[in-house]
Amino acid sequence: MNKRRRQYRVLAGLIAGIGVIAILAVCIIKFMPTRERIAPEEYFGLTGTGEAANALGGTEAAVVVEDHLAQERAVIIDGSAYVDYTLVQRDLNSRFHWDASAGLLLFTTPDQIFEISPDGTSYTVDGQSFDAGYEILKTSPSGMFLSVNFMQQYSDLKFEVFDAPSRVVVTRGSTERTVATVQKDSAVRRLGGIKSPIITDVTEGTQVRVLDQMEEWSQIMTADGYIGYIKNSRLSDTETVMTETFYQGPEYTSMSLGERVNLVWHQINYPEMNADLKKDISGMSGVNVISPTWYYLSDNEGGVLSYADASYVKRAHKKGLQVWALISNFSEDVSTTALLASRTARQNVQNYLISQALELGFDGINIDFEGIAQEAGYDYVQFLRELSILCRKNQIILSVDVPVPMDFSKHYNRAELGAVCDYVIMMGYDEHYAGSEVAGSVASMDFEITGIENMLGEVPKEKLVSAIPFYSRIWYTKTLEDGSTEVTSEAVSMEYAEQVVAEQGAEKVYDASTGQQYAEWTDQEGRLCQIWLEDEDSVRARAALIKQYDLAGIAAWVLGNEKDSVWAVISEEIS
Repeated sequence: MNKRRRQYRVLAGLIAGIGVIAILAVCIIKFMPTRERIAPEEYFGLTGTGEAANALGGTEAAVVVEDHLAQERAVIIDGSAYVDYTLVQRDLNSRFHWDASAGLLLFTTPDQIFEISPDGTSYTVDGQSFDAGYEILKTSPSGMFLSVNFMQQYSDLKFEVFDAPSRVVVTRGSTERTVATVQKDSAVRRLGGIKSPIITDVTEGTQVRVLDQMEEWSQIMTADGYIGYIKNSRLSDTETVMTETFYQGPEYTSMSLGERVNLVWHQINYPEMNADLKKDISGMSGVNVISPTWYYLSDNEGGVLSYADASYVKRAHKKGLQVWALISNFSEDVSTTALLASRTARQNVQNYLISQALELGFDGINIDFEGIAQEAGYDYVQFLRELSILCRKNQIILSVDVPVPMDFSKHYNRAELGAVCDYVIMMGYDEHYAGSEVAGSVASMDFEITGIENMLGEVPKEKLVSAIPFYSRIWYTKTLEDGSTEVTSEAVSMEYAEQVVAEQGAEKVYDASTGQQYAEWTDQEGRLCQIWLEDEDSVRARAALIKQYDLAGIAAWVLGNEKDSVWAVISEEIS
């Protein structure tokens, strides 16, 4: 019996020992950091089968831009790096612009355009040729690649090339960032956690950039381009620093009116309307800029239809008004995308506008190209860069009209327009427009305020002009036999809107959600009629935003739709 008990005890001890060992094993597995490593080539996504590198006889290289690994690649040829043009245009320096129509890479400065031919060492500026001593732009069946040596001369960027594996690390100049010092030799892991594979190692005293700091781990970037995670306990001396400026190039200079802009557009639909200037501005006061809609793109080759009149300019000047002539792209016969893609067509428009300004004596050019397709965004901005050079040389003010910022209009590149143009005019209307499926305000206060605040994230306040509507829309909602509704509208002047509301006996009620007076009624056809009124109060509220945000000025669409009383309101609010 005692022997059997001893056997049970031994067995129980063995079982307990095995249990302890198992628990220890689980703990070791759970708490022991993994030593698994990701191969550098795998981490950077380098397969060695890059088509461009093979075609150009070079080595495929990864590109790390600031805090992320780009999907595009570079090619290392004889120790020199060339970066995919798609990445250059999108993320690095969009002033390098490939013009397929001319077969040239263009680089635009405030006063010059560089012309760079593919697979050559020379480039041309103002007709004069220069030799870089190396190929600037290499082409392959899979794309174009721009020399980082050339790009670095004209960009606030620093390019560092590393090998094993090949990679290019791009740093922006004049950028604020957080850095820290590594306290102890450490592994950098792909993700936060000891079970995540190691991507590289850092030694004590190494400075790293801190991208994101969490409770126990920080996402960091090493100087040679690895982005991963390290324990917070391994970092010290965290501080915010500013990188140096790598490029001291010419800055875009701008012309200014010298006072707040108070602009009104003057719609000219045929030449004879120019004679009505005196009558049309008879009730106007406080305005210092008038913008007649004189010019219309007429074909894809850069032809322009003109209703311009030299005597109009003289009469406006006598009234103390500057004239900023407007050109629009509203012709159905014109593909704005095709026109902007052609360097010759762009130059035709640009040279014509400058010649007209010099001949007729007007003071500025107002570009009103609307509905720009996303694929035309780069060409649209390039058109304005090129035009800005001519305007700068001839002391002509250049302004551009852009829609309220939305995700779908990012390709307008408002930040670049704010750099190259003298004024950027935000068209703060068409929140609800002719084709809208639901009735609503042309420009609610929230729409205006949000638009201004978003614009100020991209355009300097001293260049931003806020444009307001002088028109309202009467909305007609009709219920059809199948139960669906049909919504239509018409744009009407302030006075006509007030007249219709009075004739219908409709009651005006203040709508706090839009900051406007609202009225509705049912017409003889049984349609629900709705209107959000533009009047002295709505104009005052919008004009008050100019001083509130310290903007460059205000603009209004369109002369003739206003009550005379609004001019004093605008002057009072923006002065």
